Order: sequence, then C-alpha cells, then structure tokens
Amino acid sequence: MDRKNFFLGMACIVGAFALFFLTKPATPPPGATPAPAAQVQAASVAPTALSPVANTSLAPSAQAAKPVARADAKSYVIENERIKVTLSSRGGAISKVELKKESADVTKTQVVTFNSGNDESALAIAVKNPTTGKLEAVLSEFAAQPGASANSITLVGSIDGARVERTFFFDAPYKATKEGKEIKPEPYSLRFATKVIPVAGKPAPSIWVSTGCWQPTQADSANQFLSVLTYDGDELTRVGLDVFTDSSGFFGLGAHKAQSEHPVASVAKPLLWVASGNQFFASIVHPRDAQARGTRTEVMVLPVPLEAGKRSLHAFASWETVPAADLSRTLEGDFFVGPKEYARVAALPDGQVAVLQFSKLLGFISFGAICKLLLATLGGVHWLLEWSGSWSWGWAIVLLTCLIKVITWPLTAIQMKAAKKMQKFAKPMQDIREKLKDNPEKMQKELMKLYTENKINPFAGCLPILIQMPIFFGLYTAFQTTVELRLQSFLWIHDLSAPDTIFEIGGFPINVLPVLMGLTMWLSMRMTPMPSADGSQKMIFLMMTLLFPIICYPMPAALTLYMTIQNLLTILQTWLTKDEPDVVVIPPTTKKVKG
Repeated sequence: MDRKNFFLGMACIVGAFALFFLTKPATPPPGATPAPAAQVQAASVAPTALSPVANTSLAPSAQAAKPVARADAKSYVIENERIKVTLSSRGGAISKVELKKESADVTKTQVVTFNSGNDESALAIAVKNPTTGKLEAVLSEFAAQPGASANSITLVGSIDGARVERTFFFDAPYKATKEGKEIKPEPYSLRFATKVIPVAGKPAPSIWVSTGCWQPTQADSANQFLSVLTYDGDELTRVGLDVFTDSSGFFGLGAHKAQSEHPVASVAKPLLWVASGNQFFASIVHPRDAQARGTRTEVMVLPVPLEAGKRSLHAFASWETVPAADLSRTLEGDFFVGPKEYARVAALPDGQVAVLQFSKLLGFISFGAICKLLLATLGGVHWLLEWSGSWSWGWAIVLLTCLIKVITWPLTAIQMKAAKKMQKFAKPMQDIREKLKDNPEKMQKELMKLYTENKINPFAGCLPILIQMPIFFGLYTAFQTTVELRLQSFLWIHDLSAPDTIFEIGGFPINVLPVLMGLTMWLSMRMTPMPSADGSQKMIFLMMTLLFPIICYPMPAALTLYMTIQNLLTILQTWLTKDEPDVVVIPPTTKKVKG
C-alpha cells in the first residue's frame, strides 16, 4: 500500500472512531433550556371525575366522584423471588416495583426501584376526554377482592359507571406446555388483565395504560438510553428527552421547541409492545396475543419531573380492541420490569430484545448482529467460570478476549508477514517512485510488477483491521448496556460497566486501564514491522496511541480491559513470530525513463 492510500485509510479509521464515539445523543447545548416546570406539569395526565360504582361490595370511598389523595391510598403487595410489586388503591395500579436482586449502587445497601419519584403509577389507566381529546387519569379508589394472595390480587373500581376489574398475578413457578414439558416462567414478568364492563348497553371506553418510568443512570449523562420505545414487528421507534427540551440546533439546523407531549401512532398495524427504560433496565407492556392488540395502537409519550431537577419519560399506550358481545373490553398481557440481560430479554417473545438499543455507526450502520453474538458468547464463557466467584465476569472478559485472539491469530499473522515483507521492499519501492516520479502511470505498472514477482499483497495488512474493527465497535456498543457487568468487580475495578476510577484529583477522575491500554498499544506498534521508515507514518501511529486512550477514557472498564488484554496478546504474538525467516528480496528490473 503506497503512502497516499495508507494516509487515506488511517484517516478513515480515525474518522470512523471519532464519529462513532461523538455522534451520540448529546446533552442540551448552551442556551437550550428544559421545558418550564409548569409546562411539564401540564403534560401530566389530568384526573377524571368518576361516577359512583354500582357495586355494594366496594369500600365507601369508592362511591365518591373525587380522586383519592395519594397519601390516603391503600397499598397492596404481591411478590416472587425477584420482584416486590406495590399496588395502590388509587387507580388500582403499580406505585413501585423493587428489584430484590439488583443493588442500587456499589454499597449494595438499597435495591433498584422502578417508578420511584413518578406521580403516575405504572399500568395506571387513563381515558381520552371526548370533548378536549386529552388523556385523563383514573385516580378513584379501587378495592381488593377476596381471594388475594402473596402472588395474586384483583382490584375493582369504575370508569364513568363502567365496572373495571384489574387482576395482577405471577405465573406458577413451573407451568406445563402442550407437549407436557415444564418450563420456568420469566420471574421479572407480571401478568395483568384489565376488563372494562359497561352498563346500560353503552360500549366500554378504550383505555390507556402507563409504562411507568426509570431514574436516569449516572453513566448515561447524555440520556442516550433513557427513552420510550415502540415496536410493530418491523420498525423500532425511539423517543428521548430531547423532544421535550428546547434546542437551537446546529447552526439553526434541527432547532425545535420543547413539546409538552409527543404522540406516536401505529395505524397500519398494532404495536407488539411499548417500553420505557434507561441504560440497564426496562419496563415493557406486551399484550399477549393479536386479540388483545386489536387493530391499531396509539401512544402518548410524556416527560416526568423528578427530584433535583432530573427528568425521565413514560408513555400511555392504547390498543384499540373490538368490544366483546357484552360490549366489554379486555386488555391482558405481560408487564416485564427488570434488567436488560441479553439472555433474558432475548427469550422474550415478539422481538423484545430490541430494548437493548444497540447504537449505530453514523446513525445507520448497525452492529446488532455482532453485539448479540458477542453477548451470547460472553454469557456462555461466564457460565463456565461462575465457580471463580465474585471476579467471574472479569475473567469471562479475559477469556473472551483470548478466544477472539485465537480466532483472529491467523489474520494477525498475515498482517505481520505482509508488514514485514513490505518493510523489506521499502527501498526498492522508494527507488521506483524516485525514478518514475514524473511518469505516474509507468510507476504504478512497475510497482505492480514488483508486487507480482515477489507475491506482495499491499492490502493484506488491511484485512485484520477490517475484521477487528466490527468486533471492537460491537463490544463498545454491547458493553454500554450490559447489565450483567453492572456492579461486578475485578482486580481494582469496582464496576465493570463504569470507568475504573481509583481516585479523583480536583474533580478529575484517575482511570488506570485507559493508560495501560495506551502503553500496551504503543509497545505493540513499536514491535510491529512498519512498511516504511517514513517519519510521518510513525507520527500517525503515535497519534493513534494517544487518541485511543483519550476516546476510551470515560468508557466502561470492560471495554478498556478487553483492549488492554488484546494488546498484550498481540505483543506476545509478535514476540513469538519475530524469528521467522527473512523475506528474500528480488531486485526490481526498472529501467530509467528518458526525458
């Protein structure tokens, strides 16, 4: 490869890396302000006035048309081995869900809590006001029916005189399939069914249910993964906080005012599911079958004001079902509330694995397939190493790196041999360029002749890079949302999903692994044969050893650990192959061109 092509290739590689890391959803630019608090509050779903319930079994408070105050609401708890669900009599919905096995931080004194800080409950019911077209939340009293247990409850209330029955339950620990096999149900999924039974021959109104919301994570400062997702089987639609934030755009391009609400409609076919999530966790409302999904779906995404000026997102979704013979409507399905573990969400039906939100290079080049392959392999390797204890995920990354190196070893060997051969032919190639610099066409023919006679492939060194770049991008993408690595320690690393900060100086974090990665990369490049001794080429390699640690400095420790181990293995391979026989150089037969 000549100098011009080399520089062009290196520029493309560096540019691709820079664009991949820098073209993420950004925090609001200077001058961009969040939507005013009053505007956000106005976006919340308004309470609806309810008619008395024609059911004497309800508590007296359920007969009133006034919404029930949150503080006066009763709480009911159902739970299994993974989640503790707290339901409120105020609207008969889920006020919060505690994830028993997921610690909130490295201190492990508290657990992750879903929907904390949100005034609206998850799976809360809302109806559309026919006059204003606005959603109005159902906040009246719902009463628990006899027969409630530790993992099942039915709450009964009303909407404008229509009786509403809401059932929440967990599947039995094991359930039999049609083939007679027993399978273990998903422990993070809560089954729900909401039936609206009208009175006086009036069709039951369509209802909307909320996805609830998650707190933003500290690592996702740009809110890249804090979003609402909808999926119709073909297209995944994402709505982020940027929709609800004023933006001046880029030199005016893309400028917009903050919205108070953002509708998403699926007219052609119904949505399979609607989800809200952050970097590591998701809540997914998933109707169980085509009958429950109806013919179309409407979604309204709303911002959620949280404490300390933070914000989140939730959505109300309505699946337009056909009323039954008695004019009742029923919505039933699964409500997944849990970690975005690859093996777990990949097992969920109807493409719910898309909640992992694998980012794309330049916004359209997807690494989803390779991300899934790498995560599946990492999970399998960890399964083999679980016996190693608390450092098992760290060892799994080390072993995965070794496996990738074994697979790419032959390609790297080709690259090294090609570089060594090009280095041996640097002088003959330079002679040809000097002699024929005034005749480019003749120069290219002579260079190709030299390559052919000596079996040189000037592009052989590019193949390993083209293979390894997707692996690196895939791991970078996957490790950002790999909840399996969250709060997992290894060596001095407290959390593999975050930078390996050991202390701070004046607020600046000191991360060790990016520095080690840079040093091992520099040593690896020093040991690798260079096609030419050109000073500018050496400068580019030096700049790369400086650029990569800077780019990867705030990245998850899992990624920099992979890169450091990969560099060490490359150094080992270079050392093992350094004594291979030298290349025999066949002198060029170039004749000097007159004139």
